[in-house]
Amino acid sequence: MRQRRHNPDARRAANARANRRGVTLIEMLVTLAVLLVMMTLVVRIFQAATGSLNAAQVYQEIDGQFRRLDSVIRSDLAGATAKMTPPNDPQNHTGYFEYIENEFADIQGEDCDDAIRMTVKAPAGRPFTGRVWLPPPNPSTLTAVEASNYFSSTASFQPITVTSDFAEVIYFLRNGNLYRRVLLVAPERQASIVPTLNNTATIMVGTPSTPATMPTSPPSPFLSSFMPTGLNSLQVSWQSMNDLSAHPAPRGTPYNGNVVILNTLSDLTDRENRWPNQRFADDFLNLSGVDAPDGLADDFNQDNVPDYYPTLYPTVISAPVNNTLVWEPVPYPRTHMPAMAFPFVFPGMYSRPQVWNTGGLNPGWIHSPEPLAGAALNQYDQAPLAYLNSINHAPIDIGDNLPVPITGATGGSSEYQTWWGFPTWRETLSPFWTDPTYPVQGVTSIGLAPGQPRGLAYQDASATVVSDSGNLLPAMNGNYRVIPQPFTDGMGTGVDGAGNGFFVSTNAATNTALSNLWNSGWEDDLVMTGVRSFDIKAYDNSLGTYADLGWGDDPRLTTTLVGGSTTAGGVTTPTPMGTTLFTPYLYGNYDAYNGAYAFPAYANVNGGFFDVVNQTFAHEGRMPPLVNDNRLDASNPNPTYVSPTSYTPAYPAVPTYSSNVGDDNVSIFRLRRTWDSWSTAYTKAPATGINPPRSPLPGFPAGPPFSPPIYPSYPAPYPAPLRGIQIQVRVTDPTSQRIKTLTIRQDFTDKL
Repeated sequence: MRQRRHNPDARRAANARANRRGVTLIEMLVTLAVLLVMMTLVVRIFQAATGSLNAAQVYQEIDGQFRRLDSVIRSDLAGATAKMTPPNDPQNHTGYFEYIENEFADIQGEDCDDAIRMTVKAPAGRPFTGRVWLPPPNPSTLTAVEASNYFSSTASFQPITVTSDFAEVIYFLRNGNLYRRVLLVAPERQASIVPTLNNTATIMVGTPSTPATMPTSPPSPFLSSFMPTGLNSLQVSWQSMNDLSAHPAPRGTPYNGNVVILNTLSDLTDRENRWPNQRFADDFLNLSGVDAPDGLADDFNQDNVPDYYPTLYPTVISAPVNNTLVWEPVPYPRTHMPAMAFPFVFPGMYSRPQVWNTGGLNPGWIHSPEPLAGAALNQYDQAPLAYLNSINHAPIDIGDNLPVPITGATGGSSEYQTWWGFPTWRETLSPFWTDPTYPVQGVTSIGLAPGQPRGLAYQDASATVVSDSGNLLPAMNGNYRVIPQPFTDGMGTGVDGAGNGFFVSTNAATNTALSNLWNSGWEDDLVMTGVRSFDIKAYDNSLGTYADLGWGDDPRLTTTLVGGSTTAGGVTTPTPMGTTLFTPYLYGNYDAYNGAYAFPAYANVNGGFFDVVNQTFAHEGRMPPLVNDNRLDASNPNPTYVSPTSYTPAYPAVPTYSSNVGDDNVSIFRLRRTWDSWSTAYTKAPATGINPPRSPLPGFPAGPPFSPPIYPSYPAPYPAPLRGIQIQVRVTDPTSQRIKTLTIRQDFTDKL
């Protein structure tokens, strides 16, 4: 028998197979855990790298926007045309410069309601561009068929692009959106624009080819259908089709020539001609006293002085203060006083006025904190720091650590903005925006009531909640725009057909058309989103730094003063040495050196004494001023004036005249905390004339040096020159996690 030979390799393989075992559960779990840890680390590393890349991209994008914004703002400031020492003479063609401070910054140091506007000359080779709506051809040169084909084509109503070396430029912040509104100063295009009245063309002249189908003169049904159209053939306003700076004609019948007058730089020196300020007219009656403008400035007492002048406002006419001035005689009822709101401000620039706890006094403070509630903590004269902490004019996002504004006099639950600023281009698309096509001197006989264009109507500052009835962009109330958060401006609603929001009609079809118009439009003048603050400060020579207008009333800067006395509500109260007074310049020009309200008032700033009114920006700059502001007639000041109650009369025959142009009436809509290049039209109002025939001395000269001036002349709100400004823009990224700041400073010493 053959013996089997042993194979060592085979035995080792068999033993190995016999000894092999599977992976245990514990080993699998350990392996899986290690793998998960490694994957987590990889994911975390990838997320960190991606997050850093995204953050870098966000910062890079913001930096790019900042560079563009920085370039645009610096170019505009460098091209400012106005002389920065008030006042400017319109005959010098210098335009204007206006810096609006409104309230102080909130507790976070953010300022949302500053604005700046000016006339600017463009850099060489880089003119401003804008739309202009060209008129159709004269129907008298067309056959009936040609006219029918032309006027039935909406393509003929589209605007074209034009350029100009000068423009009116407005910057303002609203709800996290920074806007730059540009309106060309191009008076040379006066002959080529469409002359309209309330958005209805009035260019039908001559004899039509087919009288049976073509009307010969306005108004007519044919003309009523010829309106600015655009954006899918929807009717829009004249202003949205014309990026031109313009104002309504101040005199003449509405159909006598062109109602829209394109502004020159000279026109814009006067506040009433700027966009979108309240408008002025001085021609309401004809020579027979009938309500029908005749193209001549009204002068019914025949003293060679116009009956209406830009430095008038309603209270001046009806209730002169202490007989301090001799007002222009009025033989005709002043039914047009709402057209005379001095000093010509856009009502939407301010929210409802502050509620005071001192005898109903309203010394020019226009803003109220939110929520209003009427509590003493929300009244500046009771608790100024609490007041500042309550201000939140433009809430940016849910989660903002400041109080959310609440509408209504007694509070509510809806969230609203407390400040509106200026209208945007998208908002003026509405065909109900009638400025500047609506003349103030309307004629009742043809159905055009006198008054301000829709959206610019005078607002009574004495009301707790300013009504918005009949206005397009009034103050906030329960029927106004709910602002979606974050970073959007809503189109609003018009629930009562009185002109609330973008919607103005109760007709469903009209509201649908307006909704389509809003949705078809875009934010044409939006330059940056996610902006938390747009803070502007002026260089104050007394401080040697940049500060807010009215900084003397900021309790964070001015806290303790020497003793003296305070005057509030007509009551003078002594104060001991070291008394803390948070509002030294609020009730008047407080003399910090003497510890009393006096004229002139001085402040001890940095070891030097400065005239508060004429050399600093510490005061409120109210215009019209209060009596305690001690502002004198700019053209005819009383050289012996000491105080409203202590002076030597400048005119012996009128011992009550002191030349103080102050007025404490609470219903006055005051300009305040606004540096304005001003106009000599206000500082040199008509002061002399000829006594009318029925006066005691007919034909004898009236006014200085024999009697007080016929009209008051108002000094600039801030006579001190504007040597420079600082603009600081704070922008947050879309996640609200990072904030970057842009600071721009512009020196104006070459424009003084």
